[in-house]
Amino acid sequence: MKYRFAIIVLLFIALLFVIASSYTWAQNLPGGIWASPQSDATEGRYRSNADDFIRPDTHSNLKFEKWFGMVAFKADENHNPKASIGFAGKASGLYIGAFYSGNFWAGTPANNYTERQFTEGNEPAGGAANNVYNVYNNINVVSQSDNNIALLLGFADMGLRLTYRTNHLLFSQSGIVTGNQLYNNYYAENGYIAPQIAWAVSKDMVSGKGIRPYVTIELFFDRSYLRTETAGQDADGITGVKIGRSANVFSPAIGLGLGGFHFFNQDGFRATLDLDYTFTTSIYDNEYSYIENGQYKTGKIGGTYNPGSFPYVERSYFTNTLTPSIAGSWSKEKLALRFKLNIPLTLAIDEASTMAVNGSDLIRNGNSDTTTTFTIRPDIRLALQYKLIPDRLTLNAGARIQASALTLETVDHDFYNADGQKLPSYTTKIHRDSFGSSIASRFHIGPTFFFTENAWVEANTGVSNAYGDNAIEIFAAGGLFSFGSILVCLKF
Repeated sequence: MKYRFAIIVLLFIALLFVIASSYTWAQNLPGGIWASPQSDATEGRYRSNADDFIRPDTHSNLKFEKWFGMVAFKADENHNPKASIGFAGKASGLYIGAFYSGNFWAGTPANNYTERQFTEGNEPAGGAANNVYNVYNNINVVSQSDNNIALLLGFADMGLRLTYRTNHLLFSQSGIVTGNQLYNNYYAENGYIAPQIAWAVSKDMVSGKGIRPYVTIELFFDRSYLRTETAGQDADGITGVKIGRSANVFSPAIGLGLGGFHFFNQDGFRATLDLDYTFTTSIYDNEYSYIENGQYKTGKIGGTYNPGSFPYVERSYFTNTLTPSIAGSWSKEKLALRFKLNIPLTLAIDEASTMAVNGSDLIRNGNSDTTTTFTIRPDIRLALQYKLIPDRLTLNAGARIQASALTLETVDHDFYNADGQKLPSYTTKIHRDSFGSSIASRFHIGPTFFFTENAWVEANTGVSNAYGDNAIEIFAAGGLFSFGSILVCLKF
């Protein structure tokens, strides 16, 4: 027994020096909104029923008679608490799973106002004396709230999951006063809205060899918009609808995957090959204001408008990521080990041109760059499970290796003068190679304790060094003896 304990201690010491970083598993809930403490502790290599119940490819692995339920405390990356709750049931051959994670309305700004009657001589710009207006001292549409829901339907050896994530906030009022100015209309919004649909086969298509293909489609809407209309002239003596900010981005993404092919299985060791692909593009359709005959007019820009040094930027962006991987697992008696090596290959093309208003149109003025980037950043995840008390208490541990990114970048650079004419003498092709400056690291450890066959608790703690500052926290938030998540599950 003492030799086994010594082996475990040595393995933990070895894992402690393994470097690691975060990774998004394709069929987990998007945006990293949920992973069980056991999955977190083992870097996703040993999932629990609390993961599988809401995954379209593994929901059928969850064995229960009537229902499954879970509730968890799990802080976000800023150590702010979030609620996580899930439920699953079966009816007439149909599997239904539901999940919520978030902080409800916590962090949502309250845009309070005061009803005020203005006397003559004190009325707001554009307003009239003796009228009552709603006065806002401040209008804030930056919300810290975070809400995520998911619904999974399982049928005919497949799963279909719908997910909705958002922190979006909208403010739209008419006839209000702010900044001593009366507005006929004040419209502002900020935040993201991200629906996703995921489909997967939930049973091995080749017996003993795996293969569970999947498809995910996400529509990510990032909103940043401000539109106002003053009553009468504004402070610059202009009337009409003014675009104060328009930097909306629509980023659809599609993911495809093989779902794992087991090419070797002997003497307790199994090896698996996998291949994943994601494509993401960014689509820009925004507005800006220009002045014509003392009135604001609205134009379109295939990019973003943000007041500042370079307010008008035409944009185009897409990225392709192909990730081949190899995984292995081994188990004997009380000890189990797993690893997975991912080699993501990413090709991204980003086009950006600074623009300037010329009458009612936009023309190029300044830098115009097309940046092509190829990135390789291999990473490996290691995991360990040891059954301290069989069927009662399991110790989970995991770490991750992610080296600095190797980046090969080419920039096709042009420059345009104030008349929108390209200056050939400034045309260059810039080559930039980068080997990164730091590595990321993470190590976790946590228990899974079964009260009974149908009730258990999971916890996770650990240390991280994601920024290469050579600091390992022990008792601080996120440190070795600071629990980041605790989960309780029941199934009947």
